[in-house]
Amino acid sequence: MKLIQLISPLLAMMMMTVPVSAKELADEPEIPMPDAPVLAIDNARTYENMQQSYAAGYEPEIQGDYAVVVLPLVCESGDAPDSVRVSLDLGGGSSPFVVKNYEQTVPLASHPAEDGSINLCYLAEFWLAMRGDRINGSYPVQMQVQGGENYTVYVNISDGIDPDAKDDEPVMTETQPPEDPVVLMPKLLVQTVAGNNVQAGGETELRITLLNTSRTQALENLTVTAVLPEQFTSDDASDTHYHAQVAAGASWEEVFRCRTSAGVPAGTYNIPLQFDYAYGKGMNGSGSAQVRVTVTQPLEMEFPRVILPAEAVVSDRLTLHIQAINLSRCDAGNVRAELDCAGLLPEGTAFIGDVAGGTSGAVDLNVQVSTKSGGELYGETAGKLTFRYNAADGTEYTFEQPVKITLKSPFSERRSEPEQASPLWWIGIMGVIGGGIVLLCAVLILRANRRGRT
Repeated sequence: MKLIQLISPLLAMMMMTVPVSAKELADEPEIPMPDAPVLAIDNARTYENMQQSYAAGYEPEIQGDYAVVVLPLVCESGDAPDSVRVSLDLGGGSSPFVVKNYEQTVPLASHPAEDGSINLCYLAEFWLAMRGDRINGSYPVQMQVQGGENYTVYVNISDGIDPDAKDDEPVMTETQPPEDPVVLMPKLLVQTVAGNNVQAGGETELRITLLNTSRTQALENLTVTAVLPEQFTSDDASDTHYHAQVAAGASWEEVFRCRTSAGVPAGTYNIPLQFDYAYGKGMNGSGSAQVRVTVTQPLEMEFPRVILPAEAVVSDRLTLHIQAINLSRCDAGNVRAELDCAGLLPEGTAFIGDVAGGTSGAVDLNVQVSTKSGGELYGETAGKLTFRYNAADGTEYTFEQPVKITLKSPFSERRSEPEQASPLWWIGIMGVIGGGIVLLCAVLILRANRRGRT
């Protein structure tokens, strides 16, 4: 009985419990989960301490008693984490490497590649110490990325014990302490260039951003020299700039002021840069780079005024002489003229074509005289003659000339009829002839009288 009394309240509570259906649970909103990152090897690029990219068959380098293994990872999709953990599996007891904990936490950072690009990636680099009694061969090294895939590379060892040597030829090995890793010479790269577009005869400030690509080596006693072409003149006291020290991985700006002559041909000019510096423990290094400067010539055109008659009769035909003069040292392309004037109907566009620097071109444009549109057909009309031409970079320029002319009706003026010759013109002629005859007769009579008297 007591057992029944204890169980009864429990049964009542279970019956009062409201069941929740699967549909109601399905209607509850789901909490969005962040996208899982997908990591992959940067196959296309070569980074520091790499002789070739993974796509080209990457093999770890051997530097003294160390094998240098580099793994560049990029996040292809998802939310990129701030860092990833990478550990190594060196194989069993036959491994030629000194066994220790090589696990690294690799941050996401910008790293320079051999092609000069700066890339955001996880760049893991392992210096694996090798045993003194190592045997020649190819040994796998498996890199395990936490939460990602495993990657395997093979280290080829050729400076150890020859496994094919005869037993009766003892091989003397001497265990030496590991040497310091070889210090690679830092490289300087040009990141950005500003002010590299200049007009002939003008001046500019070349602002060049340089980068020390080494993450471990600072530069000392650095000199940067700009070798200007003969068409350029420096406005600085010296073409060489000096820096006592540049930190590892640092970038800075070099400013070179220069000008060009007015007669320099348009085009692209290379300005070499030369670097000399010290690094490491008294070692000397050098390098070079180039920046490109584009020089343009100013384009100056002149268009003599086109002469129109003061007035023209409808149905007349006019010939306009269009001329273009290039006063600059560069060429002008597609030189042409278009007439827009009510009552004047041009036969198309007056196309001159390309006009070289220091030359001129001309063409005739035939124009038919018509009436104006609207209520007033005749009288003064005005418009414009638009000249168009292109520079070498494709930029189009325009120049306008105003034109005006008076249109006259063909019936506004009647030509006067030629005057008819007077019908009495022959009377004068006959009078002259008659007078001559009378005079001749008088002379003959006088001569006859004189002879009679004698």
